[in-house]
Amino acid sequence: MENIFDALLFAVLVAAGGLGLSSFLMLFSSTTATEKEAVQRQRFESVFFGVAGLVVVLLMWYAIS
Repeated sequence: MENIFDALLFAVLVAAGGLGLSSFLMLFSSTTATEKEAVQRQRFESVFFGVAGLVVVLLMWYAIS
């Protein structure tokens, strides 16, 4: 049963890592918005979700070890 719990934690780790890294990649992608406020909001959301994903990865890594 312990291995199943570790497998679930690893699945969360991989999913959060993928979402966090893809959010950081979206930060550098071109945007079609012309308003400065919309561009700034999109960049802020990308950074927030990227950092949140990496924090979840580190938390899951700590929980597995």
